[in-house]
Amino acid sequence: MAQQSWTEPHHLEAWIVAHPEVLDPSLKVVTTQFARWESDGGSARDRLDVLAVADSGELVVIELKRAGDRQVHLQALTYAALVSGFTREILANAHLDWLRLCGDSTVTLEEARRSLENHVEAEWTDELLGLPRIILVAENFPAQVITTIQWLSDVAGDITIEAHEYHLFDRGDEVAVSFQRILPVEDLEDRRLRPGLVDRTTEVKEQLSTNRRRARSVAIIAEAEAIPAGAVIGLRLESLVKPDVVEQVTSWLDENPMRKDIRWVNDPVRPLIWAAAEDSQRRWSPTSLRNEIFERAIGQPGTFSAADAWCFNGRSLYLIAQDHIDSREQ
Repeated sequence: MAQQSWTEPHHLEAWIVAHPEVLDPSLKVVTTQFARWESDGGSARDRLDVLAVADSGELVVIELKRAGDRQVHLQALTYAALVSGFTREILANAHLDWLRLCGDSTVTLEEARRSLENHVEAEWTDELLGLPRIILVAENFPAQVITTIQWLSDVAGDITIEAHEYHLFDRGDEVAVSFQRILPVEDLEDRRLRPGLVDRTTEVKEQLSTNRRRARSVAIIAEAEAIPAGAVIGLRLESLVKPDVVEQVTSWLDENPMRKDIRWVNDPVRPLIWAAAEDSQRRWSPTSLRNEIFERAIGQPGTFSAADAWCFNGRSLYLIAQDHIDSREQ
């Protein structure tokens, strides 16, 4: 990267912000170069390269380095500790400031908040923000950094640290970049907490793990083609919200048959088409359509797992995806 006279903030960061899926398809950027840390001596000068949120609801600290840096993991751990006390309100304000900095001067706080809420495909609480995931990105990592990451993963199972390396390829008239996760090698969902961790940490970790599985439901179903295109999808709310809310939403849907006309398309992210939408061909994610219906029906978005509410033939999207996973493992 140095040979190309490119820099970390102007090129590497720009690539990742434009395409966060190169690190993880579940990520949405919240802000970049965040530096509003409050301390006894005033605001700290440390700048977090990229702060993102996964569709499971967990925060993700992304630290970028142009060349191998022996301190990259220490900086990232500091940032993770700082953001672990964030609330969804703080995130919404940070996202608002970033969107305005990027040129969207008319965006409101409510729109910034809703943008984040629509991305999370499960129940989202402030408690889930307390265990940020760390992603380190570098052209190469010194052996000391790799050793430290592996050791932390072994002795502190509630800390998730990933190491991603990028490589540049000269194509003559353009330069391409590829990203590869080198640590951890195994699936993050299969990692188990070690004995001795406090109950709260265990509960949050388990909830994030469950949320990740729920968030992947649509992609699993789409890949397996487990729901036929054009199939009618229903909304089952019992056991997810209070009875009076079920009645309000159901009554609102019953007022117009088009409101209940929701169809499946084989899309790994936005598989729902709603006949009652202003654009009847718009594709919705399960969470965004859940929120749209709830805001129209009761004036506020839903806070439950959308994958548990949307159903086909009486089975939730989450259970349909789990059925497919179980069948593959047999």
